[in-house]
Amino acid sequence: MEAELIRIAAIGLVAAIFAVVISDKKPEQGMLLGVAFGVMALMVAFSKAGAIIEVIEETINQSGIDAKLLVPVLKVTGMAYITQFSVDVCRDVGQNAIAAKIETVGKIMMLVVALPIATSLIKIISTII
Repeated sequence: MEAELIRIAAIGLVAAIFAVVISDKKPEQGMLLGVAFGVMALMVAFSKAGAIIEVIEETINQSGIDAKLLVPVLKVTGMAYITQFSVDVCRDVGQNAIAAKIETVGKIMMLVVALPIATSLIKIISTII
């Protein structure tokens, strides 16, 4: 796992250097290189998601918590990564205003998806009190 992270980081550094060199003459190609690397890195990271989901499911099953609460947690996590990736790409190409809007919408959407978790917590707390 660590070796894979080191490989991705090294490829990212090389891609960043190439993007800087290419961007002097063809900025759009430098941007595309950055986006392509980002997509590749996310694909590698998401390929590891299965192991994470298994551990979370096992923990939830052992705890007796409703397993339906896992879905919003995973959705919010995925939404956070997608939002951050989109914001970073927009900022890389100088579109800070668009990046800010994506960030705001992402936060609101994550809050909406997390609402079942918040209501469940409130119910659990109210039964304890």
